[in-house]
Amino acid sequence: MATVFYFLPNPPPPLTEEEKAELAALKDRPIVYDEECPPTTKEEADEAIYLMRKYKTRRITKEILMAEFPERFQKHKSEAAG
Repeated sequence: MATVFYFLPNPPPPLTEEEKAELAALKDRPIVYDEECPPTTKEEADEAIYLMRKYKTRRITKEILMAEFPERFQKHKSEAAG
């Protein structure tokens, strides 16, 4: 049996006063949504939480979505012909 060693990177250095001030200033700014980053709906959030728990991951890949929701990846007959 092989022995596996895990090496964790050094922890990041503590934040500087300038970085702390930048973060404090961002707390007062509102979140701005646009076409590329729309707000998440309650249904989308629930679906993501379900998939992350089921697959024990924090990243939902296309393969996971295809396994769970194959109907979303089926082309319509009109799209497949053209």
